[in-house]
Amino acid sequence: MADNLENLIGRDSFWGKLKNFIFPILILAAIGYVVFVLYQAIYYNFKVNQKIRELKTEINVLDQERGKLEALIAYYKTGTFQELEARKKLGLKLPGEKVVKVEVLEEATASPTSKPEAVSPQSNKPNWQLWLDYLRGEEI
Repeated sequence: MADNLENLIGRDSFWGKLKNFIFPILILAAIGYVVFVLYQAIYYNFKVNQKIRELKTEINVLDQERGKLEALIAYYKTGTFQELEARKKLGLKLPGEKVVKVEVLEEATASPTSKPEAVSPQSNKPNWQLWLDYLRGEEI
């Protein structure tokens, strides 16, 4: 019976030591898991907010383009634009209007091509001598 009592006491001290060792490890593991889950949530929220900002800027750009296109459509519907296009592409004119066609000759529009004359050397010194003179500050 004394042996049984010692075994129980020894076992209690073993289980007590084991509980004192495992319990802090389990607490640290739980804290680590919570920190990991929080990190994932924060990172996911950051990425989602970044994507939202990108999409908002894209929406703004598309709204500006749409506004430009609507203004262009409104201009195309005006009588002024239609009249200009009819004059340019169809060669139409208003009643009572006289049209004058001016032909431009290619010879008149061509600019004279003048070749630059070669610069004559000012002295008969070799190039390396000219560089030395330049670096010394002497005039060429």
